[in-house]
Amino acid sequence: MNDASSVTLNEIFCAVFELQVGSDLTQLRQGVTEQWDSLTHVALVTGIESEFGITLDTGDQLEMTSYEAIRGLLERRGL
Repeated sequence: MNDASSVTLNEIFCAVFELQVGSDLTQLRQGVTEQWDSLTHVALVTGIESEFGITLDTGDQLEMTSYEAIRGLLERRGL
């Protein structure tokens, strides 16, 4: 994942989870992170699609279970 994409992803996570920029995002995961509910998940999907100009299908969205999983998904997309 290139530096610009990494910064953008971090900004999306910080905005959605209301965290300060520079927070450790690597521990965020669905089912463990209390704030990660269905509405937060939709906000992540929407933010990522909007900022990166991509469409995430249902399989992609189901794969998005952690910060690291989302990074991997975006890396496979060439971002």
